[in-house]
Formats: sequence, C-alpha cells, structure tokens
Amino acid sequence: MAAKIILPAVALAIACLTGSALAARYQIKPGEGCRIVFKSKAPLESFEGRTDRVSGWFSVDLADLAAGVQLEVEVELATFDTGLGKRNQHMRENHLETDTYPVGRFSGGTVESPSRPVLTAGEPVTLQLTGTMDLHGMTLPMTVPVTLDLGGDGAITVTSEFVLKLSDFAIERPRFLVMKVADEQKIEVILTAERQPS
Repeated sequence: MAAKIILPAVALAIACLTGSALAARYQIKPGEGCRIVFKSKAPLESFEGRTDRVSGWFSVDLADLAAGVQLEVEVELATFDTGLGKRNQHMRENHLETDTYPVGRFSGGTVESPSRPVLTAGEPVTLQLTGTMDLHGMTLPMTVPVTLDLGGDGAITVTSEFVLKLSDFAIERPRFLVMKVADEQKIEVILTAERQPS
C-alpha cells in the first residue's frame, strides 16, 4: 500500500521538476531596447511621456506558451519625460505622487489565446496576458495583448499596446487651463529580454 502511494507521489514530483526545468528565465534591463510611452489627450493639448528605466524578468517555456508566464516588470515612474520640466514636476508631484509610489509594477501571469503554441526565431506569437497592475497604491487585475518575437541571438522582444484608466488607480487627471486630459491613457511598451544562463 505504501508503495502505491509513494510511487505516484515521486512521479508527480519528477514531472513538476521536469516542467519547471523547461522554463527559461529572461532578464529585462533598463536602457537601450526598452521603452514605455504613455499618450495623453486633451481638447487643447496632447502630449506623451516616455522612459527607458524599465527592469524585471520573466520565465517561460518557449515550447509550451499556454503553460503561462511568471513575470515581474517595474518602471521608475519619476523618470517619465514629457518634454517640459515644469510639466514633469507637476505630473510627478500632483498626479503620480512618485515620492510615495515610486514604481509601477506588472506581474503575472496567465496566457490565453496564443497564435501559436511554440515560440521560434523569426515567427512572432501574439497572445493575451493576464496579471496584476500595481500603480499608485492600487493593485488590479489586467489583461493586455502581447507580441513575443524571438531573435536569432536568443533575446526576446516584447511589445504591447493597451489602454489604462487613471480613475481605476485613483490618479487625478492633469488639467490644462480649464480642460482635463482624458481618463484613458494609451500605453505602448517595448522590452528586450536576454536569456539567462541555466
């Protein structure tokens, strides 16, 4: 009887170890190859802010994308540059409150609807990634469209475009004269992740 219990348990443990061994870890480093841009629209003026101060990691099995992705990506909110120093200061102090909430973080995640089950070089895969967004003291579930592109050098380029509502994260909408910018902000993400040694 003991053998009947122990053997399946051992087999399950081996299967779990084998599955985790297939997942490769990728590192995202700030600087060249990484960019996050937000685009704000208002009736009298529109602007965008951008930063390359993004870091993090993700772990994924390229042969089984539907198995999900473990990831954590952070952006240094005080580094967003809108092109005007006074506007940067106003955004950091009065809206993002970066002294209190210095980073935005996306972690997860569950993969849905991958266009292909396997990621190979030169054949990008699109999918829906569900995780949690931690921003301005609020943590909410979020699903974003993602494209993964594996390069010949083994690095993966991650791109995404989605809409984020300021009101969902209790962020006061910036005002120009008597007009506020739109509640919905378009977010564009480009990340380059390098595979880490096993």
